[in-house]
Amino acid sequence: MNKQKKRIAAYFLFVCIGFAAAFLFLKNKTNPDNTVSIPDATKDSIISVSLLSEFYDMENNGDAYVSTEKAVSGKKSCKLSSSIEYGFSITKIMKDIPSFRDAKSISLKFMCLSASKADEALYVLSIDNAAGKNVLWAGQPFVCPDDNNWTEINIEFPLTPELLEPDNKITLYPWNRSKKEFFIDDILFDITGTASQGGSASLKHEALNLLFDFETEAGLTGTETITETTAHSGKKACPLLKGKEYGPVVSKKLSELGAVFPKKIALSVWVYPLTDMPEAVLTASVVNSKNETVFWEGKSTGNKTFPKNKWTKINASYILPIEKFTPDDILGVSIWNKGKTDVIIDDLEIVYGESPERRGSPSKIDATTIYEKRFIGEKNKPPFRTIFFQKQEINNLNKSSITADPKDVLSPNDQFLVGDLFPDKQGLDELLCIQKNKQALYSYSPERKQFKKLWENTNVSDSLWNEDNSIFCGDHNADGKTDILLVNKKNNTWILLDFNGKKWTVALRGENPKKEWMTKKVQPTAGLIGSSDIVLPGNYNENKPRFLKLNTDWRFDLKLIEQDGSGYNILANVDFAGYPDDHNPKYYEFVKLIPGNFISKGQTSLLVVMCNCADQNFTGRKCGQIENLSFLPNSIQLYRIEEK
Repeated sequence: MNKQKKRIAAYFLFVCIGFAAAFLFLKNKTNPDNTVSIPDATKDSIISVSLLSEFYDMENNGDAYVSTEKAVSGKKSCKLSSSIEYGFSITKIMKDIPSFRDAKSISLKFMCLSASKADEALYVLSIDNAAGKNVLWAGQPFVCPDDNNWTEINIEFPLTPELLEPDNKITLYPWNRSKKEFFIDDILFDITGTASQGGSASLKHEALNLLFDFETEAGLTGTETITETTAHSGKKACPLLKGKEYGPVVSKKLSELGAVFPKKIALSVWVYPLTDMPEAVLTASVVNSKNETVFWEGKSTGNKTFPKNKWTKINASYILPIEKFTPDDILGVSIWNKGKTDVIIDDLEIVYGESPERRGSPSKIDATTIYEKRFIGEKNKPPFRTIFFQKQEINNLNKSSITADPKDVLSPNDQFLVGDLFPDKQGLDELLCIQKNKQALYSYSPERKQFKKLWENTNVSDSLWNEDNSIFCGDHNADGKTDILLVNKKNNTWILLDFNGKKWTVALRGENPKKEWMTKKVQPTAGLIGSSDIVLPGNYNENKPRFLKLNTDWRFDLKLIEQDGSGYNILANVDFAGYPDDHNPKYYEFVKLIPGNFISKGQTSLLVVMCNCADQNFTGRKCGQIENLSFLPNSIQLYRIEEK
């Protein structure tokens, strides 16, 4: 063998010995059962988890920004527009978030639709401490394309340790800075954090929120009706046809749901009727070990609008009488085709139990869907919801005259008194306008949708209607009629005037009027009602006495306020809708709001007298030179809240 072949043979032998040694080493590391050992995960390694996840589809929300024009799922979405600057708000207290100390970020995923590109919108994260002081304000820009198609938007806010104080309040809301029109729907809110894994710190998660899309049959019984058909999601659904009454059932022992029985169950399912007037029932029941039904509740599509050949969602929630249950009782959820019509069902979702109420102020909205769980914010702290006064027709061509007669011009400089000054069958209020050279009484006809003039005085020398007298409106002599009280400022004598349909007559006269006859005013309250605020009492909505508070120190700021046992409570911001062009009352320099029961005896409406002022030092109270601008003409309009 020559030297070259000897070197090759030696090299080959060395390689073989190496492979053999490696094989023997690995074999010694192999378990006796010939399965390869996998090293344990690093002890106490950190993994990312979802600490809290909630979904909002607007279906059970009645705030002013909710619209039925467009929707991804269901019938409702959040609409932002030129008159709606802020949208759906999510509010959480930090200590109500599980393992909040481990939180690292907040993410939002939502669908957005616009016909014209909305590229200046922000999603805002605001965090306030226990004292109400803002410790973080962050805005993430997002763009709604102008293709008029629903587009998915993803936004994330990082959280730093100093923000994770237990009493901090988190608020998220969209801000429509450019006041363009777009829609938001199906908002997925998620707080992500970290958790230890390994050793004694194994992560445990109990899923109380279950979704059955019928693509698989796991967790279901009675699945023979599941098949490929028209589906809300995926390819499969459950058609109940030809008199078929019952669909799949989800059954769980109460002991499987935790040591404490759930006090509530919330359900939703999508329904696709193939015939008119479907009657499908979404049910929840509890059966004991003796097969006795100890609880049953159901929500039906009967007598509700469920259009044929269209997906519509049923939402239901039931309070469970847990005192009647034992751990072995079985809680079942099912669909009952009570009407035996042809219907398809899909995407059944169940939530066992409910999220804990926010500490402090309790919620006023109890969710009727498994998705929606909103809480009112901290008392008298923004952001507030917005309610709208809707413009009513008065056939004055939106001019500055209250009637069709162009001579009946009113101004915010004028003095106005309101009451049922001329009793009739309708019992509506009349409006008395006191001007320097004229006084007139007007009433509104809901049938004709127009104000008419009942009385007018143009006698400048009339000694009654002048600045020497303080004028009040009310039932001062307790005869059940509204009268006018005139008190002479110099000698404190007084007279009561009644209107007989043609003229004012003196009903009583005397000296030193009673204090209770004078108009009572709401007293200033520190931090809420200031000395420059204008307070307007009335029954504006919900058949409750409330009042509006107007402040124009910085801008037009109108709020609806209610008084309760603990003081005053801001219920909402107030805005206007239905006005022509851009003639929103809040855009005018000089505005006077006059509340009265002009349209309905049971509801207060607002007569709005508005103009612009050319005075150099205009203070908002009196205007020497009224200016009529072509792009914002002086106007009188009537508004009221229209309940949905």
